[in-house]
Amino acid sequence: MIRSYLAAATALVLAGCGQPASTTEEAPPAPQSLFDQVNAMAAEQQPVFAYQQLIAYQQAHPEVTPACTSVRGTERINIPDNVAPDSIYAPHRGSAVFTVQCGPAISATRMDFNEKWLVVFAPGAEAVSVEHCLGERATDRCPRQVPTAAPAAAAP
Repeated sequence: MIRSYLAAATALVLAGCGQPASTTEEAPPAPQSLFDQVNAMAAEQQPVFAYQQLIAYQQAHPEVTPACTSVRGTERINIPDNVAPDSIYAPHRGSAVFTVQCGPAISATRMDFNEKWLVVFAPGAEAVSVEHCLGERATDRCPRQVPTAAPAAAAP
């Protein structure tokens, strides 16, 4: 009986020695651009990534003020094909675009457009594009509702 246990154990050890090393599956290559990275993320992670990219951008460009010290809200903006040509969104059609509203998350205070940023992930770009949303006379250049162009009138 002991001989059969020894024979079985020896067979297992020898069989294990002769087996090829286990093959490991290669992970798919990481997306090349930030645009690909953000679009590969779950929808709930995308605004977080946009905020992180804004913070990284501001750390790399300290001249960009005011610094975003806390986030109040982040939203993905869908840019339609008929975006108004004079809109801040027009040059970013086809990109992943987010607005980041900085400031304290206190409902009793109004949004300060001086602390609102447009964060753009363009196809093929290695870095985000960041624009300030403060317009003339403290207006919001980055509205939630994207301005659209009026449809062209039909020729008679």
